[in-house]
Amino acid sequence: MVTILFNIFGGLSLFLYGLFILSEGLKQVFYKELKEILQKTTSSTIKAVGLGTLVTTIIQSSSVTVVTLIGLLNSSMINLTQALGVMLGAKIGTTVTAQIVAFKIGLYYFPFIIIGCFLIFFSGQKRLQNIGQIILGFGILFLGMHTISLGAQSIQEIPFFINSLLFLSRNIFLGILTGTLFTFIVQSSSVTTGLIIAMSMEGALTLPLAIALTMGANIGTSITGFLASLGSCKSAKRLSISQFTVNIIGVTIFAFLIPSFSHIISLTSPDIGRQIANAHTFFNIILVLISMPLIGWLKKFSFKIVPGPEEEIDRGIKFLEYKFLKFPSLALSQAQKEVLHMANITKGMLEKANEAMFTGDKELFNMVKIEEYSVDELHHILDDYLTRISSQAFSREDSQKLAILIHSVTDIERVADHANNLIEIYEFKAQKNIIFSEQAKSELNQLFQKAISAFTLSMEALDKNDHSIAQKAIELENESDRMEEELKQNHYDRLKEGTCRPEAGPMYLEIIMNLGRVTNHAENIARGVIMGF
Repeated sequence: MVTILFNIFGGLSLFLYGLFILSEGLKQVFYKELKEILQKTTSSTIKAVGLGTLVTTIIQSSSVTVVTLIGLLNSSMINLTQALGVMLGAKIGTTVTAQIVAFKIGLYYFPFIIIGCFLIFFSGQKRLQNIGQIILGFGILFLGMHTISLGAQSIQEIPFFINSLLFLSRNIFLGILTGTLFTFIVQSSSVTTGLIIAMSMEGALTLPLAIALTMGANIGTSITGFLASLGSCKSAKRLSISQFTVNIIGVTIFAFLIPSFSHIISLTSPDIGRQIANAHTFFNIILVLISMPLIGWLKKFSFKIVPGPEEEIDRGIKFLEYKFLKFPSLALSQAQKEVLHMANITKGMLEKANEAMFTGDKELFNMVKIEEYSVDELHHILDDYLTRISSQAFSREDSQKLAILIHSVTDIERVADHANNLIEIYEFKAQKNIIFSEQAKSELNQLFQKAISAFTLSMEALDKNDHSIAQKAIELENESDRMEEELKQNHYDRLKEGTCRPEAGPMYLEIIMNLGRVTNHAENIARGVIMGF
């Protein structure tokens, strides 16, 4: 009995480790390129499904694909509709693993292990070492399959196992539940399917029960996406809910058709291992084909479960064209529009930071962080673009305008940094469960409004080249300075009176400091407009 358990669980461990090494090797070779493709090639549902199939076929893990999609959704590089298409494609791509393990490889795993180790240890090139890792992963995966088969040959003689199989065979839904729970534990539908195929090849499982177990694996694997979406943006949560919904509805419907489905599948190959792999592939292809026209419904359903507006982060350039550099005045005009676009994103960050101070909304935390990346991107692009414009010959007025824009871009980026700093303060405050008094909140809100107003006025002055508006921004910065000193004194008074919690003090002062920096940068921009740098 102990030998049987060692064979099955030892083989399963080898299979899991082989799959891990294989997946890691494939990611090292292809992942960077595939991530870029994911961002760019999802313009239609068919393309997105095809891309999801390709990516998952290459990296051999639908879980990795879904987790990558969650990361891209968090950074707003793709939208929910695109992610849903790729997620459906991943369901097809993951069945390739089952097709591979269905081969009766005998002792051929040894050449894979030998070649893989040779490339890893004796090749000086990183890419060849990664390819060796892929080959070694296949070898260990096949060795795991062989070891599981050894245990499966003997387990059929144990009465408890035979009785358990008979019990599961009479109730398909218990088979599905077993597949779901096992996949949830091992966090890989490929591992579950590999184990099912290995045991079926030795006659330990019937085809209908094996199909029920693989269908349960489909449900179990969606739990990985759900766990990855915790703490992520709403779009990520909606994706995981959509994945679970597709799997649970598809499996529930197919569960009643398993006897007929098993008969059809048995005609595709005389080998039960291949039959199971084919069942896994056909089921997922049929499910994806049915789901593709229903992506709109899936999206609506996910919005009902996770209510709220769709998160769309403003990313990338809107007005810059490098071909305009041949015409300096036009390029400068477009650059000014892009600077104001960058400023508008930054203003939104300040407004979200103000709201988040009172609500503690984690979605707002996440959005400000993503927008900070967006502002950084624009900062680098504008720096390059404005530097290229500066090499052109143009009028004194345009030269002055260019100097103001170069000066302003840095200040705007710094304001975005301070908005992000404020979010980090709020996160720490929430973690430590520190509470501000109502008076402190009211005071900070007033200072926030002055900072936002000063920044807004400085942007308006930049847009219109209006000195009077710029002067208002400077006056507001002076008012803000006076208010900062007043709030600090109020804070010290509350500390003496014991009406303020000492642990809240450093954060309160840090918020004041960051808001003060915001108004300072607004003043810099306004003075630039007046002085004409």
